[in-house]
Amino acid sequence: MFYEGERCIYMSLNIRQGYPDDLDSLVITEKKCFSFPCAYSKNHLRYLLTKANSTVLVENQGGVLRGFIIVLYHDSMPGAGIETLNVAPEYRGKGIGHGLLTAAEEEAKKKGQSIITLEVSSKNITAIHLYEKCGFSAREYLPHYYQFPHQGTRDAIRMAKILT
Repeated sequence: MFYEGERCIYMSLNIRQGYPDDLDSLVITEKKCFSFPCAYSKNHLRYLLTKANSTVLVENQGGVLRGFIIVLYHDSMPGAGIETLNVAPEYRGKGIGHGLLTAAEEEAKKKGQSIITLEVSSKNITAIHLYEKCGFSAREYLPHYYQFPHQGTRDAIRMAKILT
């Protein structure tokens, strides 16, 4: 159960660690969320899932991967960084993104991280609203951050949350 505005939502999320067997489902979900050339390739997702210093969490119901989050950890930088958060369009608005963010924060805390950051397209108002609702705040405006336009802009906003 969690609260969305004034409304209480009961849900049964099934969030677990991602496995190599999830790769094809990650690719499908990635392509639903981002179009070429912004979508990560299968090889890049494989790297993030199997070789990177990362946490990959998936939300799966009835064998259907509905969303995933990838968090990276860098030895040279304090804190964790959300690399990507994807919820398949047909499952948005059901609390999956919120649940994945919360689970990722818990995993980062277990790894001793005290802050978590992310970058989001400056025009992705829906995502910005979700992140603010989850306790993230804007820290920096990043003009020309993306190599390719995301929602009509290359600009991003860096957001952060102190993990307590």
